[in-house]
Amino acid sequence: MDLRQFRYFGQVARRENFRKASEDLRVAQSALTRQIQILEQELGFLLFDRVKRGVRLTAAGQRLLERSQHILGEVDRLKETLQIEAHVPSGPASLAAPPSVGRLLFSRLAQTFLKSYPKVQLSLLEGFTSSALGQLRRGELSLAIVTDPPLDPLIEYTHLFTESIYLVGRPDDPRVKKRSLEVKSLADLPLVMTSRHNRSRQLIESSAAREGIRLDIRLELESGDTLQQLLQSGRIYGLLPYSSIVEDAQSRRLGGAPIRGLAMKRYLAKSRSEANSIARETLEKTVIGEMRELAKRVGVRERG
Repeated sequence: MDLRQFRYFGQVARRENFRKASEDLRVAQSALTRQIQILEQELGFLLFDRVKRGVRLTAAGQRLLERSQHILGEVDRLKETLQIEAHVPSGPASLAAPPSVGRLLFSRLAQTFLKSYPKVQLSLLEGFTSSALGQLRRGELSLAIVTDPPLDPLIEYTHLFTESIYLVGRPDDPRVKKRSLEVKSLADLPLVMTSRHNRSRQLIESSAAREGIRLDIRLELESGDTLQQLLQSGRIYGLLPYSSIVEDAQSRRLGGAPIRGLAMKRYLAKSRSEANSIARETLEKTVIGEMRELAKRVGVRERG
């Protein structure tokens, strides 16, 4: 006894005619008749009375029809549910991003996934380029937002946007009121910077070295809150991507001027060896959409 026999039996019962049922089912009438006979033999009773112009259900056949239709309905509903769930994002997905980007992105991502993809176990982590790429290679992350990463055959990159590096200080400081600054104007300014492991710091120092200037780095600091307090004091300057200061600049808590020729490219990175999942695919599409919108919203220019 199998589902195919139940479907054949149901169609014969509806049509009350083997020939018409076989045409509907697109099977040979002899094959259909044989399947019904096998079903009757397995059950031990007749399902149809043969009448002049076709067949008619027996009392036992009527009871089987009711039960079999219920079973087939449950099977169809189960199949539909499984097909839907197979395309519903679920399971773990993780994203690492620099603190400056995470502060603007993570809350929006969390709200989107809580509302639209509640079956995804989302992990949002702060991390800089070198550590995030290492986690991707080890299979510890689904995705990472990285800055000007090195070429790597194991990693696939999608460009998100390019943003300028700003000299940041008190909003009333004449230097940060300028439309833009040259790299050489940074010489002798007291600076607070992130650690040497930070990709933005590496890019800034490389650019300064090409200009033949030495940066006066007085402090290394990773704490965003402490950094803001120091910059507001007017005793020191920072060199930061625009995403780090956009909210403070718009509220006039800090001021900033872009450094000409000094910019960084943000990429979305994923491992080529990691098996794709609907959860990762959904996170990837959502992150790309949010980052493109973020670039417009905070005034970061797309540069292709």
